[in-house]
Amino acid sequence: MKISPENLSNELTRKLLSCYLISGDEPLLVQESHDLIRKKAYKEGFTTRETYDQSQTLDWQEIINSCSNMSLFSDKKIIEIRFTSSKPGREAINSINELIARLNQDLMIIISMPKLDKASLSAKWCQNLQKKGAIIQIWPLKSGEFPNWLEKRINAAGLNASREVILILADRVEGNLLAAAQAIEKLKLYLGDGNVSEAIMQKVVSDDSRYDVYKLIDAILVGNIQLSLKILQSLRDESMDAVVIIWALNRELRLLSKLSFAIESGANQNEVMQSYRIWSSRQNVVSSCLNRHQLLDFHNMIKACTNADNVAKGQKQGDKWQLIKNIILHLSACDKAA
Repeated sequence: MKISPENLSNELTRKLLSCYLISGDEPLLVQESHDLIRKKAYKEGFTTRETYDQSQTLDWQEIINSCSNMSLFSDKKIIEIRFTSSKPGREAINSINELIARLNQDLMIIISMPKLDKASLSAKWCQNLQKKGAIIQIWPLKSGEFPNWLEKRINAAGLNASREVILILADRVEGNLLAAAQAIEKLKLYLGDGNVSEAIMQKVVSDDSRYDVYKLIDAILVGNIQLSLKILQSLRDESMDAVVIIWALNRELRLLSKLSFAIESGANQNEVMQSYRIWSSRQNVVSSCLNRHQLLDFHNMIKACTNADNVAKGQKQGDKWQLIKNIILHLSACDKAA
């Protein structure tokens, strides 16, 4: 079956399925769908969770063995597989089909990957998964939909705001859902519950004395290494979760890789920007980064984000902040050959 992100909560209340595929390029919405499923699964006894990220060293046999080695008295288990590509490859497809065949009442699979195209959704492996579970497709919000999304999000936080005030926030975050969610969290902390006035909104979203993740991203894209590291340190001092920063970096890198692929394939840069709905006020910022790097650079940095994410979540050993710093230095610098 197919489930829209808006109906996911109701569907989970009705029935928890044995497998889910979450597809989309909005990390905030993908992660929130993921969290809803995981929360429901935990309530139903799935207390063991194993997470695997796509990489060159991903051992599919290890995953299959993990699904097989479940005793009568073992806990219910969730297997989470996160892809960095919407083209899994033959080995991955065969392994996914085998995992689906092994599903039972004590085993659940959650797969997430970038947006799938029509051909991928029609593929046998995807159809097989859809029959056994559900596909959740997350589409980017159109510019006209963004204010309504903000209003629902603000109301869900126990706050109220006029249309004019909501449009101030929409204009400030320029379609960045992660930045919008952070701004609403700030409003919640500032007000508790109640009405958001224009003055309060302006204060919260225009407070230049505090650095935010979206300011960090823009500083990196224009190649301002000094400012980027200053903002990173500020976020760290404010106890910002490293996972959120990695998430934002990964989101931007995925977009940059798509843009770079199209441009290196011969497309016009301005037309590519428009097709991916890059806001006009950000096109120069994004172009600055695209002009400094090649497609391979972005792919390597996406892999670095996956590694940093594993460290930040305690799945690997390492210094998460140093790994983030390395990605920032790489993305801020110039790698393209003269």
